[in-house]
Amino acid sequence: MTTVDHMQRLRAVLSAFGADMGRWPEADRAVLVPFVAQSAAARALIAEEAAFDALLSSAPHELPAAAAERARAALFARFDAKEDAAVASPGVVVPFARKPVRSPAPAVSRGWWKEASVMAASLLVGFFTVSQGLLDGSGFDPAQLTVSSGEEADDVTAIALGHVDAEPSEEDLL
Repeated sequence: MTTVDHMQRLRAVLSAFGADMGRWPEADRAVLVPFVAQSAAARALIAEEAAFDALLSSAPHELPAAAAERARAALFARFDAKEDAAVASPGVVVPFARKPVRSPAPAVSRGWWKEASVMAASLLVGFFTVSQGLLDGSGFDPAQLTVSSGEEADDVTAIALGHVDAEPSEEDLL
């Protein structure tokens, strides 16, 4: 560490722990005590901090009751004065024009149209796909989705994958 680094660390330690070296962390004490021994500026900084510590320790720990009551009364008087001033001068009020609010359509009618439009779009996409032959050669046969017997209708995987005869393999399921 350079002298500048030592001085910055000394300032940080002094502001956190004070001038009493016994309260400093062990690692900082090992580095800074030799630095303080050789640096006059560091000793002057410690002397200033020691004077400040003495000033802080000489302050009374408890506030006398009369002084606390005076401070409380002065504080409440300031609050009352601010409230009176706020009532006396209300300030400038700028009215804003409000936008007219339209009542929304009932949720029942909106939901029905949304659902109907999604279903119609799905139906159109299905018709377009089949009519254009886009599924030809893909291995997907919509005719396999129909099931002729009641026993085959219970096998959901057979219906979904189009396999009625064979057991589906793991690759088919993926």
